[in-house]
Amino acid sequence: MSWLFQNFTVEHKIEPQMSKWSRPIGLVRPPAPCVCPAKSMVLEEKIPSAQRAAILDRRTKEYKKHQARTRSSLNTLLFAPSNSPLQYPIQGFTVPPMATTLIPGLAVHSQQRSRYKVSLNVTRGVLSLTEAGEAGEAGDGTNLVTLETQSLEELNNLLASVAYTSTMYHINTGDLVHFMFEHHEAVFPVLIRQPTLPVLYDMGTDINEHVTVTTKTFMRYKELKVLISSLRRFYKNMTLIVADDSFKPESIAEDHVLQYIMPGGQGWFAGRNLAISQVTTKYFLWVDDDFLFTDHTKIEDLVEVMEAIPELDVVGGSVEGNQFFFSIVYEEGDGVAGGCLYRKSKGKFQSLPNYPQCNIVNGVVNFFLGRTDAVSRVGFDPKLKRVAHSEFFMDGLGRLMIASCGHVSIGHQKKAANAEYQRFRNPEASDSEYKERLHYYKNHLKCIHYG
Repeated sequence: MSWLFQNFTVEHKIEPQMSKWSRPIGLVRPPAPCVCPAKSMVLEEKIPSAQRAAILDRRTKEYKKHQARTRSSLNTLLFAPSNSPLQYPIQGFTVPPMATTLIPGLAVHSQQRSRYKVSLNVTRGVLSLTEAGEAGEAGDGTNLVTLETQSLEELNNLLASVAYTSTMYHINTGDLVHFMFEHHEAVFPVLIRQPTLPVLYDMGTDINEHVTVTTKTFMRYKELKVLISSLRRFYKNMTLIVADDSFKPESIAEDHVLQYIMPGGQGWFAGRNLAISQVTTKYFLWVDDDFLFTDHTKIEDLVEVMEAIPELDVVGGSVEGNQFFFSIVYEEGDGVAGGCLYRKSKGKFQSLPNYPQCNIVNGVVNFFLGRTDAVSRVGFDPKLKRVAHSEFFMDGLGRLMIASCGHVSIGHQKKAANAEYQRFRNPEASDSEYKERLHYYKNHLKCIHYG
């Protein structure tokens, strides 16, 4: 059984109470405009007033396309009828696109009658009887099937032969089946999903086959060399991938170090994308170029957690005891003004079974073990060059399962004077303003509150 369905005690530190938010956190309501709490950053104000109307119009159109891509009839709210004689699958009926599949569990449980008549209809496919009989009236191979018999047993035998076939190829969509008998009606979902090929990694027997260390460097070769030296104290043969966007790159001639030279000043997230794109192991360990491996940097311990709980995609540690993590509360809003996002520092959810030092969170520090394929699917927005970290976890909300563990840590080198580096490293006000405008459009946000 998945650990997600085991009993656990919720330790989320955002209490379900009315506060600065428009609703108790955890209470789900139909889409409606969300209300920004006091001291929120209202993102519309970051858009030049002369451009707001045009940008809002473009954003609204783009958001509708996003909804068309991500929503289907499976988002329809369904209610099970009370005291119904109809039996049908309520969950788990999944079919490949354009493949005929028997609908399991269809039946009628009713008192004796002189005749029994049922009908079934769909909208995105056709229904058919896999074993046609005299009782099957017009409707085989169409979106409507009507069955009428004098025997309940015969009716249920026919219902056991009803099959569904989607008529258009789509990799992930759904349909609704309407099942009717006399005045009773039930509606149940069909999930139409193209089976995907698994991507498996041969873990081998050595930690070097499990993990690749990745980093991004910019004009800090002295710190990078110290990082490499500290890595080699504990992991002599582990591959290190370096994405380097220095303006004057220097060659790093080290065994098991792969240096990828980028155009100068491409930025933090572009470098992350490049480094992770070259990883061939199941996991990668992200570190900053001025970190320092110590006796407490046990990569094996992070791998153990990930292997024990396969649903996890990212596990963060601590940097010199700083176990930075956060949770996110997000309301979609009404689809016009945009959503409201609250990033709660130190917000966490339940602890992991058998790992009480680890908690589910929505974001972690810059020292983390990532599942290569899962993180690659989310990616790092290269438009963010110098003001970027939480933004990756915002993009991954709902797509990545993340934990923070306090029992694995890495050191940090003492800051060295590097005037040339600092001149480029420290963000200008325009960087933050650009990020805020990006959140407004790309993430369809109305406001952000950092707490």
